[in-house]
Amino acid sequence: MVPDERVALVEELVKAVADMVIVEVKDLSGVEEFQRKTPRERFDFALKAIVEEKNVIANKYDFAWLFTVIQEERLKGIKMFNSVKSFRQYLKKIGILEVPSNSTISDKYCQQCGNFPDWKFDDCDLTEAQRRINVAKRFVCLFNKGI
Repeated sequence: MVPDERVALVEELVKAVADMVIVEVKDLSGVEEFQRKTPRERFDFALKAIVEEKNVIANKYDFAWLFTVIQEERLKGIKMFNSVKSFRQYLKKIGILEVPSNSTISDKYCQQCGNFPDWKFDDCDLTEAQRRINVAKRFVCLFNKGI
């Protein structure tokens, strides 16, 4: 992302480099507006949005990666949950009804080690490990930017 005051400079640099083009320019006003919401509003949005997005939550146990990101305090302004049970209760409270069991989340949570985004898993191959990390990255992105 290029700040508004630097756009002209970047455009000049692009002209100076052969075969380079600007492929996308985004209006950040929507992101900035989203970031003015309270952490709790952004958190609720991110939880609901990731559930609604197609092909992100591929398995019920993917909620474990959301829980893990929260427990690692990767979402500024959001405190850890006391337990998997309280996390599940919160999901139901905000209208996410298809919630996995305590054991489903707990079992997968325990099979992960390391700190986000450098998690390692003892129950899957590298492709599945990367997919799980991508679920968490998407959740963090939705929380931070709303997109």
